[in-house]
Amino acid sequence: MPTPRKEKQNHLIYADVVDSKSKAGVWMGERASFREKQGRILDALKDRTDWVELNDAIMVISTEPAGLTVIVPNPTLPGVIVLSDGGSPAASAQLQAGAEEQVRTVMAELGIAEEETAA
Repeated sequence: MPTPRKEKQNHLIYADVVDSKSKAGVWMGERASFREKQGRILDALKDRTDWVELNDAIMVISTEPAGLTVIVPNPTLPGVIVLSDGGSPAASAQLQAGAEEQVRTVMAELGIAEEETAA
């Protein structure tokens, strides 16, 4: 029997699919031309991180704390999804927070407005 999806309390951090990993993102305040803005954000992030190219995404490699972060344009919504995995839950959270802050910094530098989180 199908089960209803969990109610989203915070649309920036929510585990879709199986709820096994958190899915986070930084959302843009405007809907028009969001794909072009996603590309600009990723290009700017490449200049300031150690990264491995993925198809339409980047993977940031960190040694302090150790772990990986994947930053990818959301394919259907105007935002950037940030997924981090470290050696521990605390390391994962630190990587996640750092990557989201870098995305926000790049967006501000590029003049791309961030949308406030839903209540």
